[in-house]
Amino acid sequence: DVSVCGNSPDVALAGTITGATGSVWTGGAGIYTPSATDLNAIYTPSAAEITAGTVTLTLQTTGNGSCIAETDVMIVTIDPEPVTSAGPNLTSCANNPNVNLAGIVTNATGGLWSVGTGFYNATNTDLNAVYTPSSTEITAGTVALTLTSTGNGSCAATMDDVTVNILAAPSADGGADQSVCSNNTDITLSGSVVGASGGSWTGGLGLFTPSNNALNTVYTPSAGEVAGGTLTLTLTTTGTGTCNLELDDMIITFTESPTADAGLDISVCANNSDATLAGAITVATGGAWSGGTGSFNPSNTDLNAVYTPSAAEVTAGMVTLTLTTTGNGNCSPEVDSVEISIDQIPVVTAGLDQIICVNALNVLLSGSVSGITNTGQWTTSGSGIFVPNNTALNATYVASTADS
Repeated sequence: DVSVCGNSPDVALAGTITGATGSVWTGGAGIYTPSATDLNAIYTPSAAEITAGTVTLTLQTTGNGSCIAETDVMIVTIDPEPVTSAGPNLTSCANNPNVNLAGIVTNATGGLWSVGTGFYNATNTDLNAVYTPSSTEITAGTVALTLTSTGNGSCAATMDDVTVNILAAPSADGGADQSVCSNNTDITLSGSVVGASGGSWTGGLGLFTPSNNALNTVYTPSAGEVAGGTLTLTLTTTGTGTCNLELDDMIITFTESPTADAGLDISVCANNSDATLAGAITVATGGAWSGGTGSFNPSNTDLNAVYTPSAAEVTAGMVTLTLTTTGNGNCSPEVDSVEISIDQIPVVTAGLDQIICVNALNVLLSGSVSGITNTGQWTTSGSGIFVPNNTALNATYVASTADS
C-alpha cells in the first residue's frame, strides 16, 4: 500500500506475477500509463478518487493455462494537498513600517516565510510573525513576502504571496518662527501637511480662530503667554491612517511694545499761552502731536514742541493734545494725552484817582482783582505806608511828609 498527495497523486506501480504469462490492473477510474497491462505502469487517480482520498487497485494474472487467475489488492491513500494562505495584502507606513502577518497553513505541519530583506519577529516560521521592512524596502515602497508550507509529508509544498505597500511618511510644517509685538499679538498661522488629511494646533492657552483644526488660523495668546515673552505652538498631523503622527513646532517671540508719555498737564495764561511740551516715547522711532487747532513750533513731530493755542482754545480755556507713537514696526501705536488749562487774564482795578489835603494824608484805597486770582499787592512810588498791609485791597495808604 502507498500514500500519495492530492497535488502529486501519480502512483508508480510495481506488480509482480509468477506462473502466468501476463497481468492486468483493475479497480481504478483513473489512467494507467502506458497501459493497465504494464506491471510497472503509472497510475493517475481521477479527481473523484483524489477527493475521496483513497482508491483500491487490483492486480490479476492473465494467461493462466488450466489455473484459476490470482489477484492481489493494493490500497492507495491520497492525502489532501497542503493549503497555504499568506493573508490579504497589507499597508504600512515609512514611519511605522511593521506589519502583523496572518499566514494560514492546512494539511501541513507548518510554514516558512521567505523573501524580504527585513526582519521577522519572533522567527520566519511564525505564521503570525511581525515583519519589519528594511530601509531599502521602505524606500522602494513595497515588498512581497512568500509563505511556503513545511512538513508536507508526501505532498509537494504550496506557497502564497502577500504584498506589503509602504506609504510615504506624512509631514507637518508649522511655518517659520514669528516675532510679534506685545500690543499687537494676533498671530496668523500658515501650517501645511503632506500625506495626512489634516492637522491640529496645540500648545497654547489662548484662542484659535476659527479653530485649532484649521491649518490657516489666527492665534490670540493669553496674557500670561505675552508676559512670558515666548510661546511654542505645535502642528500635529491628523488622519494619517497606518502612519505615526508627525509634528512641527513654531516658536513665537513677543517683543516689547512702544510707550508714549505726553508729560504732566500744563497750565498757561491767556496772555501768555505758549505751552512747552515734554513728550517721551520708547521702542518706537518717533511721535506725533495731534488734537489741537493751534500751531506746533517747530512741528508736531517734535516731542518738545511749543504749542500756541488758537483763539477759540484760549476762549474755551482748555485744549487736550495727544501724543501718538510713530515708526512702530509690527506694533500697534500707543497714545497719551496732556491737558493744557488756559487761565483767563487777571483784571486789576486800583480805583479812581484821588485828591487829598496836606493836613489829611490818609488815602482810603478800593482795589479789586478778578480773573485767575482775587488777590493783589499794592506798591508805591512814595514813602508812605499801607495799613494794615500792602496786600489788603481796601488798605489805607498813609502818605509821608515827603509824599506831601
